Amino acid sequence: MKLKKITLGILLLAQSVPSFAAPTTDIYGIWGSVALQGDFKLVSPSLNKFQWQAVYQNGNREDSLKEYVFFGQVAYQLNTNASFGLGYLHNSLQPLNKPFYQESRTYQDFVWNQTVEDFIFTSRTRMEERINQTSGDVGYRMKQLVQISHALPFFDGLSGYVNNEIYFHLNQTNFGKQGFSENRVSVGLSYQFTPKIGGDLSYLEQYIDRRTDDNLLINNLQMNVRYRF
Repeated sequence: MKLKKITLGILLLAQSVPSFAAPTTDIYGIWGSVALQGDFKLVSPSLNKFQWQAVYQNGNREDSLKEYVFFGQVAYQLNTNASFGLGYLHNSLQPLNKPFYQESRTYQDFVWNQTVEDFIFTSRTRMEERINQTSGDVGYRMKQLVQISHALPFFDGLSGYVNNEIYFHLNQTNFGKQGFSENRVSVGLSYQFTPKIGGDLSYLEQYIDRRTDDNLLINNLQMNVRYRF
């Protein structure tokens, strides 16, 4: 019963943000990514609680915007449930008939995983420091993600998940107005092909609260390949 209430809460939270929104433009997009993961046990057995990850993402939208993202992260497993990570991200945007935009971003996140019956509950709190490489503008943003995943009994290695992530600008900059800026809802499937190789296929609904133009509702198809060393 508790799990059903949590799942319902995620879905209601995801729907509540756009319901009071200004006029919204709907567009479509597609994302592809490759993620490499591993640990530092080969360097030293004493570093077995440290994990690393490197990800490349490429996105294309119906309005001709192209986005390229690369990030790397090192995380430390505090205990069975909790981990703390430090990362760096480089984001490049190529809008149609507009200047090319690049952003550098450092971030810190805290992740909590909890197993309840056959469900895995995940909470991720992330703090970002964003630097516009053209203007030098610095923005601070907080992101909160909540996810529930469950193995699907009819196919070994296959699991389903639903998550919701909310974005907040902590200061007013060229990145956007202070306060709520974006909401992302994702529903997808994960499949572990081998102990090292996995993949994800999902639908991502991305709602962006913009300062001047109509708000955006982007319907994305996401595909991801994961390899663990």
